[in-house]
Amino acid sequence: MITFQTIGVEEDCKKLWDKYSAKEFLWDLWEFRHCFHNSNFEFNFLLGFKDGKEIGVLPLVFDTKEKIYTYFGDTLPERNKFLLKDKDDLYYFLYECPYYTTIYYIDSKEAKYYDEFEPGEKRYFLNLKKHGYDFENYLKTFTKKHRKNLKYDLKKLGEKGFDIVKNDVKDFDKLIEFNKQRFGKESNYRNKDFVLNMKEAVNTAKKMKILDMISIKIDDNAEAVGFGVFYNRCYYVLGTGRNVEIKNLGKLLIAEQIKSAISLGCDEIDFLSTESNWKELWNLDSEQTYEFYS
Repeated sequence: MITFQTIGVEEDCKKLWDKYSAKEFLWDLWEFRHCFHNSNFEFNFLLGFKDGKEIGVLPLVFDTKEKIYTYFGDTLPERNKFLLKDKDDLYYFLYECPYYTTIYYIDSKEAKYYDEFEPGEKRYFLNLKKHGYDFENYLKTFTKKHRKNLKYDLKKLGEKGFDIVKNDVKDFDKLIEFNKQRFGKESNYRNKDFVLNMKEAVNTAKKMKILDMISIKIDDNAEAVGFGVFYNRCYYVLGTGRNVEIKNLGKLLIAEQIKSAISLGCDEIDFLSTESNWKELWNLDSEQTYEFYS
């Protein structure tokens, strides 16, 4: 018989997370997910027992603004997994979820344990191992015309002159401003909570020595900024911003992030979910993520 207990004390939730999380991905780290947990959320971890023994936890939180239950970390962290000893028990955990539970970005590997997940957005990534950890080999996957045009655009920017600066944390403010200018009211960076969460993520990554912030500076001014983090041989592109008035800066930033990931010995670059035309143009691999609603 399976029974459940709701855990609402943060310290106890952290112990459960650390106990059951495989710490395979960046998103498996409590310290990093906690960057996106704020006063709007209340811990509501669902701890399961079979014959009186713990069998795992579903790390839910209650969103007091939206009045829904969701996965710890809200909607930026991805590759959400169910922290169970035996995934055959997953059905019982999902059945026990409170009404108005919404879980996004469920990792593709979890889908085989429950056939009623709904398809969500795609996660885009670049398998560096497949290309021999070589940027030029990767470019060979492009059409001849596309490859020629990209190299031409990058060469022209190089002729104008720029400097690559790493981990100048104050440049994150430029990333925020570039996003506001480019996306207007649609920019996530107009949300104060989101900005605070992202800044905390930058500072946490810096403390953990896994930060890879790339600033492209022209005449000592940051004109493009990429917020990257590397963990367990995977490089995560968590945010980018650029001066849209300078042509092809976005291409240069992506190229520099790929080269940086290679230099750091990463096997993969995770460009996160949400479909974008540029992700298709860069010949990225993709996989389905899933969603759950109760």
